[in-house]
Amino acid sequence: MRIVVFGGTGLVGSHVCKALVACGCAVSSISRGGSQAPVVERFKNEAWISQVNWVQADATLEGAAAAVLADGVDGVISCVGSSADSLTVASADGWSGFKWTDRSKRQYAENYEPNVQVIEAAKAAGAQRFVYVGVGSETELGFGGPNPGLYTGKRAAALAALEAFGDSFTYVGPSKVVERENDARLTFAKSGLASGLRAFNDLIGEIRSFGEDFTTKTRLATPVVASDLALAMAACCTGRVE
Repeated sequence: MRIVVFGGTGLVGSHVCKALVACGCAVSSISRGGSQAPVVERFKNEAWISQVNWVQADATLEGAAAAVLADGVDGVISCVGSSADSLTVASADGWSGFKWTDRSKRQYAENYEPNVQVIEAAKAAGAQRFVYVGVGSETELGFGGPNPGLYTGKRAAALAALEAFGDSFTYVGPSKVVERENDARLTFAKSGLASGLRAFNDLIGEIRSFGEDFTTKTRLATPVVASDLALAMAACCTGRVE
């Protein structure tokens, strides 16, 4: 299978490329830099890296995604946009309900516009499946207020992919992604203290008339390891979901 990964040199994207190579796919990575240098550093020059076609292209430019998919493709995975960790940073950039700040407008454009071009190009190139890594709905409930453009951009991109691919579209929404099993955030999330704090937060949510505290709930959520997330995305894109 021919699979193209947009944003393939990032944390999630590079793990996705590795998982796809292990599935026997012909893999191309599309990124602004194009260089495999950050991937070589992350994976200590593992053999699979040489099996990926590393391509430099900017998906934000009109026609760029269509150009790299011109020869056809079986599946496309998009890891383009802000990382999950940056989505949980509280900001003073609130939304009045009538007018976004320049920051929110920029974040919307960064997360929506390149992905829409990728979606349209993937459909035109004959892709059978499309996978997009976005963010969890509870994270949006907790942090969408101070970051409206960012979350709305991701949601709008997901809806565009759903319209284009229907049941062949998979949306993956982690709250936090870590690179290693021994990451301190994952260790803490699995601890008894974190479990107790989550239970206490749930109890408070049941008592309060205005519901759960999704900001705290997101901060206490158990992160997903990048390699596990990548395996799930690769399985969905290839149809090998066993």
